[in-house]
Amino acid sequence: MRAVTERESEVLKSIVQEYIATGRPVGSRSFVQKYSFSISPATMRNIMYDLESLGFLTHPHTSAGRIPTDTGYRYFVDFLSDSYDISDLDYGYIRDDFMRSEVHLDKMFMSITKMLSSVSKLAGIVLTPNPDFTVVKQVELVSIDPETVLLIIITRTGVVINKKIAISERVTRDILFSTSNILSSEFAGFSIYDIKTDIAGKMRQKYSGSNEQICLDVVELALNSINEQDIFIEGIENILHIPDMIEKVVLTSFLRLIEEKKNLAEIMQRTMDSDSVQTFIGSEIDNSYVVGCSLVACCYKIGNKNAGVLGVIGPTRMDYRKVVPLVDYTGRLVTNFLSNVSR
Repeated sequence: MRAVTERESEVLKSIVQEYIATGRPVGSRSFVQKYSFSISPATMRNIMYDLESLGFLTHPHTSAGRIPTDTGYRYFVDFLSDSYDISDLDYGYIRDDFMRSEVHLDKMFMSITKMLSSVSKLAGIVLTPNPDFTVVKQVELVSIDPETVLLIIITRTGVVINKKIAISERVTRDILFSTSNILSSEFAGFSIYDIKTDIAGKMRQKYSGSNEQICLDVVELALNSINEQDIFIEGIENILHIPDMIEKVVLTSFLRLIEEKKNLAEIMQRTMDSDSVQTFIGSEIDNSYVVGCSLVACCYKIGNKNAGVLGVIGPTRMDYRKVVPLVDYTGRLVTNFLSNVSR
């Protein structure tokens, strides 16, 4: 494919911006008049034809106007959106909303998801931290019945992890209490990953033959099964009011994706290895559940470790110049907060 000329780039940029703003196919005559291009409508039609031949534009069967393809949006995001557009008012709202959110992590992520949805007018999504990266503050064991104990892990970031444990022998309240103290003393200040891969094994050897050994053994097994990330979604009602999204195929695929949270989590996890905002446009999502949608997402960290993902999902005709900096700024706020509270 040949290189795009400077004039073609400017025309493509303006077409994408016009279509994002109006949702209507862009015709050559009205387009030339509105954007004051110093060329004739006939020349503009030729440029549009060339851009269509290069795969950046297409035209609906019922209209002579053009609309961007996924490739056109990709070119716009990568090369043409040099001036992102999020107002100081939005930055202030995001920052203030974040500062008002509760320290308890689940409630904070719920608040962040609502804020992303409110500012973008699309759907906000947050994939919670991988439990492996959370740092333990306190551990408790509570008897539920003679054969079941509840493992409660309280982390520095406020996340509470509960896990039911089946035990083969009945243990007394005193042993549960002493085991809780041992676990809190040995685990406090370490991540669940460090505990799984190193500390739990050493602790098992250290307390071998003790009254607490049976509890320590089953706790180690329980820790190895803690690996699920939760996902929060807000703003589905926003999507239902967007003309692009109410086509049967598009809407059905979107709602199916939201229901199948495992698939959505797998899509978001693709950004876990990146330090910058990632944009997946239309077919780039590469998932049979998704038609006509884009995802803008970034990874947030705890310290220097990538922990989770937040983002915005909506139609391919979303305002990338606003959504990209929104996601980027929110990701940095969450990273700073989590890194501070986990110290």
